[in-house]
Amino acid sequence: MRVSVVISTYNSQDIIEECLLNLAKCHHVYPDMEIIVVDNYSTDKTAKIAWELADVVYFKGSERTAQANYGVKMSTGEVIYLTGSDMTRDFTFILEGVMRIQEGYDAIYMSVLTDSRVNHFWGRVKALERETYIGTFIESARFFRKDVWEELGGFDENMIGLEEDFQHRLDYHGYRTGRIHAREYHLHEDDSLKKIFRKAFYYGKFMRSYLKSHPKRGYKQLSPFRPNLCKFLKHPILLGGFIIYKIVQYAGGVGGLLCNSTEK
Repeated sequence: MRVSVVISTYNSQDIIEECLLNLAKCHHVYPDMEIIVVDNYSTDKTAKIAWELADVVYFKGSERTAQANYGVKMSTGEVIYLTGSDMTRDFTFILEGVMRIQEGYDAIYMSVLTDSRVNHFWGRVKALERETYIGTFIESARFFRKDVWEELGGFDENMIGLEEDFQHRLDYHGYRTGRIHAREYHLHEDDSLKKIFRKAFYYGKFMRSYLKSHPKRGYKQLSPFRPNLCKFLKHPILLGGFIIYKIVQYAGGVGGLLCNSTEK
C-alpha cells in the first residue's frame, strides 16, 4: 500500500531539511512511500533543499489548503499523509498508520507534541496545551485513504488554518477514524505575544465560514474550557501564562473575524 506524503512549504529553509531527513528514516521502516513537496513560491532556499531530499517538488499557491489539494491530486499513493515542513515524527509513524488503514479505518488520528528542544516560555505554555489535546475532539486526522479524500472533495480552500473541517465531514458521512500511538513533533512555537496575536488575527479572517459550516462543533472547539486542563494545575506559572496566551489569541481571532466582516 503506497503512501504519498504531501508537505506544504513556504520560506521553510530553516526547518524543511530536518523534516525531510526524518521522513527518510520513516522510509527505512516503511519503504513504499513517496515524498511530495508543494511550495508556495518561496523566496529562500526551501525549493533547493526540497529538490535534494524529496521525490518531487511542485509550485502552487496561494495557501496551504490549496497546496495540499494539489499535492494529493498529483500523488500516486493509495494513502495520503499531509504534514507540514515544521514537523518531524516517530520513525514508526507511517507503518502504524498503514496498519490501521489495513484494519479497515478510513482515516487516522495522530497527536502532535511540541519538540522538546523548544524551551522559551510561550513554547512551554503551548507544549503543555498540546498535551491536553491528546485523545480529544480537538485532534483531527491528516492520514487518509485517497479514495475517501476524493469522495469528500479534499480541503475547503476557504478555511485556511481550519483543516478540522475535513475531520468533521469524515464524521458526518460515517467514515471511521482510528488512532495510532506514534507522535508528530512541532519544531517551533511562537515566542512572543505579538506573533501569537498576528497568527490568530490571520486565521480569524477565515473563522466565519468554519462556524457557519460547523456551528456546534466549531463553538465547542473555540471554548477555552478544554478537556484535560487539569494538567496546568501542576504548573501554576505556566497556567498564568496560558491564561494570558489565550486572552491574546482570542483577541487576535476576534479581531480577524471582525476585520473580515468589515471588508465584506
